[in-house]
Amino acid sequence: MIKSIAIAAAVAGLGLGVGASALAREDAKPAASTKANRSCFFANQINGWRSENNDRTVYLDVGVKDVYRADLFGRCLDLDDALSIGVETRGGGSSVCDGLDVQIIVQSSMGPQRCPVTKLTKLTPDEVQALKTRKTSK
Repeated sequence: MIKSIAIAAAVAGLGLGVGASALAREDAKPAASTKANRSCFFANQINGWRSENNDRTVYLDVGVKDVYRADLFGRCLDLDDALSIGVETRGGGSSVCDGLDVQIIVQSSMGPQRCPVTKLTKLTPDEVQALKTRKTSK
């Protein structure tokens, strides 16, 4: 599944609706989990993105307040100049729980470039605030 990301009210509204149903399912899961820090979201909950002026890191805005850092496998050319990016989930599903579940697609001067994600980290509220105070693109 491929999703193009552009900040728009319609996309944000859709993400909020899906987010509510995802939270309801999250509460239904047993408290004991094999991966306590594992946090999942649906690709259509992504409503914005930015990079830190490098070609190996993307920050994804998910839902109302969550931000995930996506560390890329290698360089992703033209990432800093891109007006929008795409997100492709692997395996035909729309759930993203791990870096291996998703890849970033950037339109480069040589055509679409697929940039595999190796690590996906949900930022803490303090990290999100620190990110907002730093100058980032997009």
